[in-house]
Order: sequence, then structure tokens, then C-alpha cells
Amino acid sequence: MPAFTVRHASTYAYSGPVTLSPHALYVRPRGDHRMKVVSSSLTLSAPAELVWRNDMYGNSVAIARFAGQATQLDIISELEVETFPRSEDQRRLLMEVSEAEYSLRERRILGPFIEQPWEHGHAAAEWIRRGATKVKKGKYERLLECAARIRHEFDYRIRFEPGLQTPKETLSLYSGTCRDFAELMIASARSLDCAARFVTGYVFTPNAAPGSSSPHAWAEVYLPALGWIELDATNGLIDDGDLIPVASAATGAELTPISGAFTGAGITSTMNVAVDVIRKD
Repeated sequence: MPAFTVRHASTYAYSGPVTLSPHALYVRPRGDHRMKVVSSSLTLSAPAELVWRNDMYGNSVAIARFAGQATQLDIISELEVETFPRSEDQRRLLMEVSEAEYSLRERRILGPFIEQPWEHGHAAAEWIRRGATKVKKGKYERLLECAARIRHEFDYRIRFEPGLQTPKETLSLYSGTCRDFAELMIASARSLDCAARFVTGYVFTPNAAPGSSSPHAWAEVYLPALGWIELDATNGLIDDGDLIPVASAATGAELTPISGAFTGAGITSTMNVAVDVIRKD
């Protein structure tokens, strides 16, 4: 039963006083049978009223409404969590039952996680066809093959520009961020007629320098017998206890850990993000 402490600090510095719009903060996990939230705190440097709610996907989101002006905004989230990875027996069960088809009820509910723009599915399907091994494989094995190919064929590159690459763009560049790889994994799963969703959270990286980590993203795929299965193509982690999910949505465009804006004539801003994920003994 791995246990972790997580500290996620984001600092926004402005060249002059600004007015802050409401910010949406996805920083607290919901908690379920796979993860227990032992403690959670959220600290803001600028005066604000915090209202917690659940979004349409059931994620916990804090809406911060700021009073007055500010020249700097610090957002610090601190968590203590325990994760419960699957046992080897459960993994064997996964291989045995992964080929079950969705029921009509499941397909109706999972529709938004299966449907995708034609160009996304077509690009992913062509990529799978070109690189798939000729050995006949089940659907779950094919998903694992896609995740492994993304990890080994693509270059991870930090990109500071906002937004996501489309799966077609990632396939043309053969590079991207964890968010881009998650989107490609989702498109690949959906092209195989599997429900998939985008997950934002954190990952434990051994020997990481203090403050050197960042928010992470990966895909989850729904299999009838075992529910949502984690496929982190960036790190090659499959249903792993070192992954700490915070929130999920049908696409990455719907889910940014911290989102908001500011107004101020001629004002510029800089951002610094530092994340520590420490595994407790």
C-alpha cells in the first residue's frame, strides 16, 4: 500500500496590479477504492472565497473568487494519499476477461468516451495498422502495444505553449508532452472501440530533485469486468500504484489543473510551477 505526500506550488507574478477572474482549481483527488485521501489543504496568497463543488464528471473542483487586486498569486496544494494497486491475481483476471464486449447499457453510458472526431480516429487507426505486429492479439494486448509504442517511438518534449496537440499533429511530429501522449492513447483506444478518458494528476519519480516534478497526465480505458484501467504511455505504467489521479474528463481540453485569467492594461505575467511527490517509508 504505497503512501505519498504531494506538494504542488504554482506562482504567478505580474508586472503590476491586476484583477483576477474566478479560477478553477483541480488539485484535490476525489478518492475511491483505489486511493485514499488522508489529508488535503489548499492555500492562496491573494484573498479569495473558495467554493468547492463536483463538476459534471464528479471531480472535486475549487472555484476561487478573488477580492481586490494583486501583484502575485501563489496557489499551494498539499496532499497525503495512499494508493491501492491491483494484485497479481487481479492482473491475471484482467488478461482473462479483457475481451468481453460492452453491454448495450454500458455503450449508452460510455458513448461520450467512445465517440471522437473522424480525423482523430482515422489517424490513430492508420498508425496502429502500420506498426501492429502480425501476431493476432486481443484488444487489451493491442492497447498495451499502443502504449509501449508511444513510449518508445515518440520523443518527450516540454512545450510551454498552452493547449494540446491533436493526435494527428503528434503523429506527424513524433514528439509531445504527457498530455499529448494521453490524447494519442485515447484516440488509439477509441479507434479500437474502447471507451477512454483523460486523467490529470501526479506520478512518483524516484530520485527527482526537489520541486522538479510537474502535474502529469495519462489515459484510462474502460474494460467491462474491471472498470477503468490506467495506461500511462509516457512512463510505461499500467495500473500502477505510483500514479496519483486527481480528475478525469472525456478530453484533455476539458481539464486543466489550474485555469483562470487576469485583467490589467499593459501587464505581463510569469509563471513557475514546482511539484514534489515523496513516497513515504
